[in-house]
Amino acid sequence: MPARRILILYGTSYGQTAKIARRMDDLLTASGETVILVDASNQPRGLTPREFDGVIVGGSIIRGRHQKSVRRFVHVHWDVLNAMPSAFFSVSGAAASRDQVARAEARRFVDAFLGETGWRPALSETIAGAMAYTKYNPIVRWIVKRASKPAGGPTDTSRDHEFTDWAQVQRFAEEFAATLPASTAAEALISA
Repeated sequence: MPARRILILYGTSYGQTAKIARRMDDLLTASGETVILVDASNQPRGLTPREFDGVIVGGSIIRGRHQKSVRRFVHVHWDVLNAMPSAFFSVSGAAASRDQVARAEARRFVDAFLGETGWRPALSETIAGAMAYTKYNPIVRWIVKRASKPAGGPTDTSRDHEFTDWAQVQRFAEEFAATLPASTAAEALISA
């Protein structure tokens, strides 16, 4: 049975969204799919969702917005994305919060992004990211540490702190795969 072709396009600022996208790639590839993984800020000219059986788009929230390259891709292709199996994941620190209000804020960012772009993916998920203290410039490191302390978060700036729930990432990839159409070879066997 020929593998279905899946595009995973992601935007990342400090690397956690890329790490999550690579894990989805690994999971889907291991289940027999063909995955093309693309950094939205460096996408090949002429890339179109029409070449794929399904598309996953992911981005991280920095200063209240997802990456411009991710927004641009969805703005250009929203109509195609709405006509095919597609999914969106949003990575943020707020998604990792113990505070329900902060987690709801992470969801509002997703809803605002989807409303702004007109995209209606079959799945959308907020996924906890990381505090990448070692990758932040000194000002960002100071701001993040100050915000983290009253919330009871990590303040050790000598290392990074990962909050991603990898079981959630696996469930998301599996749920997306279940939305894909059967391969043409499987359809031929069924109709025979």
